[in-house]
Amino acid sequence: MKIKKSFIALSVFISTIYSYSVNDDLLSNMNDKKNWLYQYTSNDIKVYKLDNDSIPIIKLTKVIESSDKIFETILNIDNYNKIISNKKIFTKNISFNENSDTLYVYQKVSNIIPFVKNRHLIFQMFQINDNRLDWKLLNRNNILFNNYIDDKSKILSYGAGSWQIDNNILVHYYYINPELVLPDFLINKATERSVLDIFKDVLSFIQNN
Repeated sequence: MKIKKSFIALSVFISTIYSYSVNDDLLSNMNDKKNWLYQYTSNDIKVYKLDNDSIPIIKLTKVIESSDKIFETILNIDNYNKIISNKKIFTKNISFNENSDTLYVYQKVSNIIPFVKNRHLIFQMFQINDNRLDWKLLNRNNILFNNYIDDKSKILSYGAGSWQIDNNILVHYYYINPELVLPDFLINKATERSVLDIFKDVLSFIQNN
């Protein structure tokens, strides 16, 4: 078993090195301090969009009383199916090394639109410092997808995000290309609503636990 896990870890490491760097570019864009357009405020959460139509990254910010348990909750993948209120999103921790600083997470989004394939993805999550936690999607050719390939699902591999704490402000950046043939404004609006709901879910879970 240890040999198998080591082989998987090595294969994933090699695949990650040679995968496209587009998701790293996304993370760089997320830390652009200037080009953010304010959209609206919902439940004291401010919603912004990157001033770039080709990569409509979402930025959410909220003043928080305490940063305690924020990253602890986000890193607790085994609780995601309890935390996320949208039950069409299924999450599973598939990390193969419990002592690693990097987590690997499988997610499947079912029944997005009638007659459209389910979407699934695998992302790696890693802590940059005490105030920043990043994640990015793995390339569709990564060995970790071998157990999840099916004709009813489409693999997504262009996306990344970041959770950051800036003084007493919680910031969340998010972008995933859902690869849907729909008008951009419909996709962007649905994505924005979903990301906002997850942001609220995390804060609600922390408040109630």
